[in-house]
Amino acid sequence: MSLSVTTAPDEVTSISPISHLDSKAPGITQKVIHETSTSNDGYLRFNPVIVMLIGYLEQVSPGGLDSAVHSALEKNPDFRSKLSIKDANSFLTFANDLLKWVPRESFEGKDIYDILCTFYFVLDQPPLRKLQTPIRPDSQGLTWLSSWIVVYAQLVGQFLDTPASITPSSLQSFATSPPYRFHEAEIPKGGFRTFNAFFTRRLKPGLRPIACPDDDSVIVYPADCTYDNSLANQSISRISPHGSVEIKNVRWPISMLLQGSAHAADFDGGNWMHAFLNTTNYHRQHAPVSGRVLEAKNIQGMAHLEADTVGDGQVRMMGGADASENPGYQFLQTRGLVVIENPVLGKVAFLPIGMAMVSSVDLFVAEGDVVRKGDEVSCFRFGGSDVICIFQEKAGLRVEDFVPTSGEFSKYGSILARAPTGSSRM
Repeated sequence: MSLSVTTAPDEVTSISPISHLDSKAPGITQKVIHETSTSNDGYLRFNPVIVMLIGYLEQVSPGGLDSAVHSALEKNPDFRSKLSIKDANSFLTFANDLLKWVPRESFEGKDIYDILCTFYFVLDQPPLRKLQTPIRPDSQGLTWLSSWIVVYAQLVGQFLDTPASITPSSLQSFATSPPYRFHEAEIPKGGFRTFNAFFTRRLKPGLRPIACPDDDSVIVYPADCTYDNSLANQSISRISPHGSVEIKNVRWPISMLLQGSAHAADFDGGNWMHAFLNTTNYHRQHAPVSGRVLEAKNIQGMAHLEADTVGDGQVRMMGGADASENPGYQFLQTRGLVVIENPVLGKVAFLPIGMAMVSSVDLFVAEGDVVRKGDEVSCFRFGGSDVICIFQEKAGLRVEDFVPTSGEFSKYGSILARAPTGSSRM
């Protein structure tokens, strides 16, 4: 089965590259030839951000992109037939097309997922992987390539905020893809005017009842997401008395995740847990508990996605249903932070974590706001995503108090955990 990246025409996007672009960057010795669609002078008209990547790789890793593509093909030969990627030039064309992508979906709801995985799968291959910021607690700042990926992801996201990113036929492809549950969407007046307007769609009222809204000992899922506690210390972990969690034998400080929060030390001895969202899920997030907002901020970080082959040879996002080789990526990603004080549980930190081509995490609350359990607090624009909840020791939560996902996904507002105090345990 083949995939294709549908693009908006240049006259619609208004981002046509300059005519007669030489397709060169500092350090490049040869022009890049487009194999399919060419400009009048025969050279590919790449977006300037792609030209920057070409110039950088020519200087620091000549032939590196070709090597990465060949490595990807060795791991997954279907790569070539799915998206016609066979070498550096064809990957650059693919990346260039994503900058004016009109997303479409298959009946199975896998096309967008596969396209995202393809982009990051190549970048995760040697020698490109070593040019990116390592997923380690001691990482300081972003490398040039990791910074480029952030800028590139933001440009993809900016285009998906334009009317050119959606058409009646592309929207219909989501309406006929059951995993997207289009029938649950609340259609805004005038319809979905951009792809991100659809991606951040609201649900019809009443579809996600909030469990035990007046019982503060009951914590609810903050998103339509999947929580799997079968991977020891990867989906849930105790926080040490010194404020760190151990994920696959690596200790990550909670202060690093909360980056400068005055409340970080208050979570020493508590619990850290995370769940992941699929591309097909509803992408708005809701308060897991009631209380007063003590802090709300955005934290700029990476736009990383680990993609690799698994047992069946297919390329998948790692760290969701499949164990990550680099757990802890959430500590370095672009993310939001909302700290809520609840009278029974104490402080609860909620973090929507951006992954892949997420252009932003939008927060809808501010310090001093009072929220009720289930109130909307944030949303992701296009991209993969995780959600993290952190609880104080005073909440008394144990791993067995959390309710793992039993079906396709857990719905926001359903029970995530019951604290061992309060009416829910009587």
